[in-house]
Amino acid sequence: MPQIYFEILGEPQGKGRPRFKKMGNFVKTFTPEETQQYEDRVIYACRMASSVMFGVKDQIKAKITAYYQIPKSCYVFHKKTNTTDLTRDGEAMLRGELRPTKKPDTDNIAKICLDALNGIAYHDDSQIVSLQVEKFYSEKPRVCVLLWGGEEDNEEVCIAR
Repeated sequence: MPQIYFEILGEPQGKGRPRFKKMGNFVKTFTPEETQQYEDRVIYACRMASSVMFGVKDQIKAKITAYYQIPKSCYVFHKKTNTTDLTRDGEAMLRGELRPTKKPDTDNIAKICLDALNGIAYHDDSQIVSLQVEKFYSEKPRVCVLLWGGEEDNEEVCIAR
């Protein structure tokens, strides 16, 4: 059964709400440009990592891990040595003891990633039968996506923070 793993570098982003524009007697619905650009980055990262596509009947499991930038307020600058260190909270963030409770929500992170992969990694995101989404802090902001099929569990996603 195929397995696909890739990373989208940069701050995690959630799926934006659809926008509406009145055109005469009709209403046109469109995706915000920022959302479209992020979906394009997801597609690009996936295609660079793998050319595999799951079959129509495959049951797929997904694990998405979002890493947010540690806030600047968690760094201390030392003028004498011209260096920076993490505060106690910053170190706790790196160890995974303090986790992000900020936007975007985990469901919106999953939505933008899984919607973008329709027709790219699988035929439809309805094939996803199991989904795990987690948020952490890191010095390298990114979103890691792991897709796999079959009965086995796979926990090897983006371990290094």
